Amino acid sequence: MTKKSFLNLTILSFLSIILAAVSINFNSQTYNFSERDSVFLKNFTKNVNDIAIISINSFDNNIDLVKDENSYISTSGYPLKKGIWEKLITSLSLLTIEEKKTNDPKRHVELNLLSPELNKSDLESEGYATKITLTKKDGSIFSSILFGKTDPSVGGLSGGQFARMPDGNQSFLLKGAIRIPTSKSDWFESLLFTINNKDFLSASLSNKTKIFKVETEEKILKLSYPKNLNFDVDQSKLTDIRETINGFYLYDVRKSKTKNLIKLAFSFKNNYLHTLGNFNLPDEY
Repeated sequence: MTKKSFLNLTILSFLSIILAAVSINFNSQTYNFSERDSVFLKNFTKNVNDIAIISINSFDNNIDLVKDENSYISTSGYPLKKGIWEKLITSLSLLTIEEKKTNDPKRHVELNLLSPELNKSDLESEGYATKITLTKKDGSIFSSILFGKTDPSVGGLSGGQFARMPDGNQSFLLKGAIRIPTSKSDWFESLLFTINNKDFLSASLSNKTKIFKVETEEKILKLSYPKNLNFDVDQSKLTDIRETINGFYLYDVRKSKTKNLIKLAFSFKNNYLHTLGNFNLPDEY
């Protein structure tokens, strides 16, 4: 073999390697971007009116929103902040695929795409996704999605977000991101309700055996209580019960740690009775 032939053969081999590498890279890029700009949640807008339950599950959020006529309410009974469920549905409908990412399940932790059901820790949230499940009126699951880290470098006002379906390993970088509160309390209106002192009629504090009741009689507050109790009524403190319900906030609500509870109920001028809630019963009560 002459030097010239050897040189030509070397050049051809080198060019073949380059072409192979370019071809592999081109095919890879074609695959990764094959679904770019396509809608992530197929047929979501067509089926949105049939979505009866929206479930959000994550380290900080576990909440179900239930369809109530033309809106959604929380199963807890607490009023949602205005516009909060509308923003969630709108953000879901606008999600499009930017590119396919890893389908290696070992790398899901990097993108916060681990299913939240796998998290057994009360302290560690890193690596786990926010799972949104959309359930139809007939009880069937329309879609369930795991949402992970956000990526502000992706075009659009909301940037981008990584996501995948729970039953598959393929992850995607989406254009757009879900819009939900970062903590559970942020879903709800802070001020649950309030009344004016002038509208106050009565309030009662009770358990299974005892009832204390404060009533308005000729603009004066009077207290009735069990006859077997003997104490002097401090008239100045009777107004405190009105202040308790004058502004009732979500952060006043606490989960009870005991079954020994009392109930505070009140009514005002339209004779509508409210049950404010159950409270821990003091030992001395």
